[in-house]
Amino acid sequence: MLPLQLRLSSCGYTTNSLKKTLQKDTREIETWWSSPRFKDIKRTYSAEDVAKHRGTLPVTQCKFPSSIQAQKLFSEVEDRFQKKVPLHTLGVIDPVQMSQLARCNDIGATYISGWACSSTMVGSTNEVSPDFGDYPYDTVPRQVERIFKAQQLHDRKAKLAALDGKNDGEYVDYLKPIIADADMGHGGPSTVMKLAKLFVEKGAAAIHLEDQLVGGKRCGHLGGAVLVPTSTHLTRLLATRFQWDVMGAENLIIARTDSCNSKLLSSSSDPRDHKYIKGIITPYTVPWSEEVTALETQKAPQRQIGDAEQEWYTKNTLYTVDEAVKLQMNSADFAKYVNLTQKVMKDLKRNYLSIRERLQISQQVNPTNNVIFDYESPRTKEGYYMFNGCMDAAIERTKLFAPFADMLWLETKTPNLDQAKSFAQEIHKDWPNSKLVYNLSPSFNWSEHGFTNETLQSFIWDLAKEGFILQLVSLAGLHVDGISFWELAKMFETQGMKAYIDLVQQKEKDLKCDLLTHQKWSGAEFIDSMLQVIQNGSSSQTLSTSGDSYTENQFH
Repeated sequence: MLPLQLRLSSCGYTTNSLKKTLQKDTREIETWWSSPRFKDIKRTYSAEDVAKHRGTLPVTQCKFPSSIQAQKLFSEVEDRFQKKVPLHTLGVIDPVQMSQLARCNDIGATYISGWACSSTMVGSTNEVSPDFGDYPYDTVPRQVERIFKAQQLHDRKAKLAALDGKNDGEYVDYLKPIIADADMGHGGPSTVMKLAKLFVEKGAAAIHLEDQLVGGKRCGHLGGAVLVPTSTHLTRLLATRFQWDVMGAENLIIARTDSCNSKLLSSSSDPRDHKYIKGIITPYTVPWSEEVTALETQKAPQRQIGDAEQEWYTKNTLYTVDEAVKLQMNSADFAKYVNLTQKVMKDLKRNYLSIRERLQISQQVNPTNNVIFDYESPRTKEGYYMFNGCMDAAIERTKLFAPFADMLWLETKTPNLDQAKSFAQEIHKDWPNSKLVYNLSPSFNWSEHGFTNETLQSFIWDLAKEGFILQLVSLAGLHVDGISFWELAKMFETQGMKAYIDLVQQKEKDLKCDLLTHQKWSGAEFIDSMLQVIQNGSSSQTLSTSGDSYTENQFH
């Protein structure tokens, strides 16, 4: 094999020229990072680190169409944040729904849900399932590609119709930036980078990543979700940004936390999480993992194991470390403990203390009182720690995610404006420019949460005033698809074509839905126009939208 220098020379490069290119690329990246697009973004790596990993093919910013869409989305989010008005949207499951969403001028984005992709499956396996994040990691990118290609077709069709005077005065912006669900990244840092790269290549302007465990992932409105340590999710965010920097892409990262509701934590490795880990205060307790292993060894039936688990956690009350200290100290000592923990954190210039440090402080306050806090024994069979999911935990995590993300998502279990306000106020104390995201989930029974017609209608706009700019009904497309087709099927069963006319065709006419002429909607006229160009205007008899056979002339 030729020496490196000779191989580089044969490609038009030398080691010296590569070093000069590296310096030039580094300066360009630094200039790029100093633009308003990244004014609030923090990186733990250098521009040179990025330049070194780009290879020899030239990389220019906005090379990818999704990056251009990301610029559009960034500008839209910034503008609406300043005006405190929402960028609200609906989750779509196919090009039909995308095209109808696009015709709404005030809806500025398109959302693609992992839940919807999992349960309608557009991935390589065609295996439908609930949202456990266990589908192939290219599943949502495939759906993004499908929707983005449809957007581009309809965009070309709309431009041609406008230029030819056939758009009836309506010009639709079909290129509403796509925001896609990246779940928990589907693996370690290298998998996260591959997934991030795929989303850019397929057309997503933004993705959201949640702080759940791969393999322990659940829909945010199911039980059993397992959080990862704060540091693990920070690595995911950094891996995504680094991958996009290498690609020269400006796509947006949304950092989501499920820590408000989750009850399990995969590891105790990050001391920033220790405040919320729960343990027991009974000494010499046999850990639950040992008990369940003994039962399984004895071939105990599942019901007996389930009952034993319930009994173990009922008998052994769980506490956070501060709760455990409070229970085992008198009020005067506990007050000293609280004051001393605050002093130590201030002296250390950080806002957290590990369990070890907190127990050491309790010992310092009263050396004769040996506080018991056992957070290993309650671990689940899988090894997960018990976690006190709450708003404080969500706020602390979100503040740590903020400098590495473009938007911040709080996953909640109820639609609560007061909760959202308090969250936004806490985040904006430290990060006043943070744009927040709210899931207007169909998992909520909205009629059971005390809304009046007026407060229900104003909810989205009230949230926007607090900085929740991006808001989405994640599974709107799925539910509309189900209910509308169910209604049609039930009526068609007994009323035949009258049902179809009443529920579909007449509504399309009344609402001016462009699906009424579905051939035109699909782009048949656009393709005919292309064929005329390459056939020099001849062969009009073979065009699909001319002649007596073209049935949509009946609607003119």
